[in-house]
Amino acid sequence: MYSLTFAQVSSIFGQNCQNKTLISKVIIDSRQAVPNCLFFALPGSNVDGHQFVQDILDCRGFAVVKRGYNKSSDRIIQVEDPLKALQKLAEIQLERLKIPVIAITGSNGKTSTKDLTAAVLSEKFSVHKTQGNFNNELGVPLTILGLEQHHQAVVLEMAMRGFGQISELTKIAPPDIGIITNIYPVHLELLGSMENIAQAKIELLYGLKPKGIAVLNGDDLLLRRSAAKVSEVKNKVFYGREIDNDLRADNISFDTQGNISYDCIWGSECYNVSLNLPGLHNVYNSLAAVAVGLEFGMSLADCITGLQKAELTRMRLEIEIGAEQVKIINDTYNASPASMHAALDILAAIETNGSRIAVLGDMLELGSISESAHTHVGEHAAQVCDYLICVGNYGAVVRQGAETAGFPQERIRVYQTVEDLLLDIKRLVQKQDLVLVKASRSVALERVVEVLKER
Repeated sequence: MYSLTFAQVSSIFGQNCQNKTLISKVIIDSRQAVPNCLFFALPGSNVDGHQFVQDILDCRGFAVVKRGYNKSSDRIIQVEDPLKALQKLAEIQLERLKIPVIAITGSNGKTSTKDLTAAVLSEKFSVHKTQGNFNNELGVPLTILGLEQHHQAVVLEMAMRGFGQISELTKIAPPDIGIITNIYPVHLELLGSMENIAQAKIELLYGLKPKGIAVLNGDDLLLRRSAAKVSEVKNKVFYGREIDNDLRADNISFDTQGNISYDCIWGSECYNVSLNLPGLHNVYNSLAAVAVGLEFGMSLADCITGLQKAELTRMRLEIEIGAEQVKIINDTYNASPASMHAALDILAAIETNGSRIAVLGDMLELGSISESAHTHVGEHAAQVCDYLICVGNYGAVVRQGAETAGFPQERIRVYQTVEDLLLDIKRLVQKQDLVLVKASRSVALERVVEVLKER
């Protein structure tokens, strides 16, 4: 991490200390302890981090604990709230470093857009980015505290499940550039309406720095309308397929593996983009990344070169080869109506010598539209796959949607749990089949992928 001494940390939290040992890294998991690490003891619903403070001290690390902790040490800092202390330290460290912040939110595509944006900027700059799903009130500060001296920009994914959460994240890391990928019915169970979802996402724009730039999906009409209300943001860049966008994709095509090609148009410039990424949604994600590169002064050609080097986070439309040449589309990290339909389109687009099989689990947090959304998924699946396997509480609803669309009943299997499916999956999938595996994260359908890969 960027140079930070224990004395400096102590001073930030109002304590006098002369120990100028450099902090090696900041952690919240004691299993990651190394000498001179700084451990924030966070109370959790199942485990309290204060139980492991002695382990940190034994490792010659430092600890930040809640005031009143019953052990004293010159390697311990006591604070009112260790979580708020972690966030404050990240905020101060970011102010100290003064490097540009690119923040990304949206209903779908945040992680892929983060990876693509970091890849584009890496053509010209040293870039640090959110790892995995470190996109919340813990992950954002930990990402910031992982910055090294050589980094010139940081790309942060910002997630939310309710009002005020994006605002809190932008207080820790005010963005120079804010990307909103789209507004879809995700977290509808908590927020109640599409307009409320939009308002929660638009918090990112209110959190921009005074001269901040908004990079927005201009084809999303609800997003356009919501962003128009944010008069404080003068610089808005719209991307998409429609003619009224600043950065456009035209002549979109897909190869036999579902990978995308398109013409990227910026003013009078036009370059062809061919990526090893499947799906129309990645046209939008890559356009957002290019828009950021252009705002950083990069040429369109350099932006596209960066795109072609991108490596996306695992379990997001990741193509894997299983036993007996089974091709697996592993999209098990999350699911929403829009991403489910996009994944089914990719299943249809990829050529295969075997059958097309869709293994679909529940989409969560959809509130009042849960039944209709799962019904529509079943209807869509009926148009693109040869066999349909449904898992979870809404499996019967997906099946009904498929049957209503004319899909043969004998080609559908419904399982209440993943454990039940695992007993049958190898029998249901044959040599050279193409299998889409997708559900919300808590369904844990990645276990199906693991079984299909066993030889």
